[in-house]
Amino acid sequence: MLHALRHRFARWLAYRLTIASLRRLPDSILADAGLSREEIRERARDASLRR
Repeated sequence: MLHALRHRFARWLAYRLTIASLRRLPDSILADAGLSREEIRERARDASLRR
């Protein structure tokens, strides 16, 4: 049970850190990466599930 909690926390932390990192980028950099501001949460969720 503790392992599951730690895993879930690690996924949540990865999600939050990814959102924070992407939100700091200017729109031009996001566009170069093929992202829009509307996609940030979806991409952060995808990244956190890969952990």
